[in-house]
Amino acid sequence: MFIRVNQSIHIFLAAMILMAVGTSVHASEPDDLITIVDSAGREVVVPYPVESVVVLWSNAAKEMRALGAVDRIVGMDQSTKDEVDKGTLPELTNVPVVGTQEEPNYEKIAELKPDVVICLSAGYPPEPDEVQEKLDPFGIKVVGLDFYRTEVWFDEIRTLGKMLGKEAEAEEYMSFFRSYYDRINQTLATIPDPDRKTVYFEGAKKYLTYGGAGYGSGIPNMIRAAGGKDLYPERSELAFEVDPEDVARRNPDVIFKGTTLGWDAESEEEFKAIRDEIMSRPELANTNAVKNGQVYVISFDVAGGAGKKFGPVFLAKVLYPEKFQDMDPMEFYREYLRRFQGLEYRGVYLYPNP
Repeated sequence: MFIRVNQSIHIFLAAMILMAVGTSVHASEPDDLITIVDSAGREVVVPYPVESVVVLWSNAAKEMRALGAVDRIVGMDQSTKDEVDKGTLPELTNVPVVGTQEEPNYEKIAELKPDVVICLSAGYPPEPDEVQEKLDPFGIKVVGLDFYRTEVWFDEIRTLGKMLGKEAEAEEYMSFFRSYYDRINQTLATIPDPDRKTVYFEGAKKYLTYGGAGYGSGIPNMIRAAGGKDLYPERSELAFEVDPEDVARRNPDVIFKGTTLGWDAESEEEFKAIRDEIMSRPELANTNAVKNGQVYVISFDVAGGAGKKFGPVFLAKVLYPEKFQDMDPMEFYREYLRRFQGLEYRGVYLYPNP
């Protein structure tokens, strides 16, 4: 603590006593402070526990709900509002919108006086330091957490649980995923590298795929976590278009086509139509994937954004069905929705079923 030389000894002693008993000068302030390290590598001192949050990414809202803290969200960005409108976050119906993830309304955020703002850590502007600079005058802390990269997801949930005082809930949540991930890892250890399948993952746009380095999409890491080999391991861009003939030349064993359909899909017919289009592309006719019927349409709900944490289970089942005969991705997702989101299973997420 820095004390100005002209402060009275009485104020100094009072402050020291308050520090010793772990309370703050203002009754409305939390009892403690903790330091966390966010996904941008920033050390951030936040109140403990964090009681009010503005989320600038829907991933954060869903992960807070998984830990039983959705009621602490006091403001949200438009992407989160879109999820509310879809019916996946009904608890936030009356929570105010504070702009978009890309262009937050800092004045509105300041009016809400949250303890913390959660934004993406990198790769998508604005980054945490920029948001922090805007909110520093209001004493609002900014934490960068993504929840879409499988390689750091457990660390992020642990950090979120620590911030919220929900450490036990975070451990329970992570244990649910570990039970599947551990089994996948143990099984994949028995599959030699030459026997692992190559995967072409196409985005919603035709012949758009994803890079594998840095903060990219996270999809190549998800493929690797499922025991697959990304068709373009040398590419690092977030997303890029590829030559159809080059895809054919690289000859993927399995093709996944991502779709924004999922929670709101009423039947498999739309998924089937998407798959039929890929199966009918003449340039792909001689690939192993098409010849062997290994073309799958998968929802970004379970293979994009925060949904990538489900991806290894869905993809491993498709890639090595004989190795995971009694692992049911749909049951896995159903339990997640019921147990950690308070939602009943609905929609279509993978077609065809392996």
